[in-house]
Amino acid sequence: MADWNAQIIEEFRARGGRVAGAFEGADLLLLTTTGARSGRPHTTPLACAHEDGRILVFASNAGGDRHPAWYRNLVADPRVRVEIADCAGGVRTLPARAVPLTGGERDEAYARQAARVPAYGDYARRTDRVIPVIALHPLDLTRPDPERNHAVARQLVAVHATLRQQLAALLTGETGSVLTPDAPGAAPARTGGDLALHCLAFCDALGSHHATEEAVLPSFDTAFPHLAPVLARLRAEHRQVAAAIADLRGLLADPGADPVLLARRIAELAADTERHFAYEEEHLLAALLAG
Repeated sequence: MADWNAQIIEEFRARGGRVAGAFEGADLLLLTTTGARSGRPHTTPLACAHEDGRILVFASNAGGDRHPAWYRNLVADPRVRVEIADCAGGVRTLPARAVPLTGGERDEAYARQAARVPAYGDYARRTDRVIPVIALHPLDLTRPDPERNHAVARQLVAVHATLRQQLAALLTGETGSVLTPDAPGAAPARTGGDLALHCLAFCDALGSHHATEEAVLPSFDTAFPHLAPVLARLRAEHRQVAAAIADLRGLLADPGADPVLLARRIAELAADTERHFAYEEEHLLAALLAG
């Protein structure tokens, strides 16, 4: 299944949201959720329906008796990314908020989908579970909504706080390694499994956060054109951090890596990340909270 999904994802992105075979002509999207256990991004191709400015997806699992993993992921974290055809031969990525429908609203939405695609009626008959219907609400910062903007600001601050806590754990030795190679008398940093595990977890979380931000930034481009230089700098810094993460992963995978070099790379990543967070908060929060 993983290989099959990977082929669909690759074809979807290469052909501007179109795929051949069994799904030719179908209304599809790619949904990226955050793993409820792993914290890593997971992308799944799904059939969808566009209704009233929102996108509906259906956790049918082909009529299986368990909810699909992507649904369990978005219940744990409703912040998702959606890739859809842009009607110009490409694929557009949008940040979105996932909201499962309930009661009559869910029943009516599923009935409409089953009328459009009869296979969904078959899926419902194969299982005793109620197949969830999820509304994906893309982020649109051009529409005035102070409450939404404040919520986006709070989310940004909360994610940064979590990532800062993970960095602090790496730098202060709470993972079992002391990462202060330049301090007089400091204990030597170690490349043990505990450090590698925590460091990779942080790299995954930071990379996922920046991928989500890359999906959000086009909304800032449109809503806040005066921030163009700021957004250009943030995008450049995302690329720099991605390169630093790739370098760090290489060191962690090398059993002969110099532990002092590893500690220095982690410290450099921490410093760059903090500068990036501070700049982002200074400018983006001001725009979101204005008025």
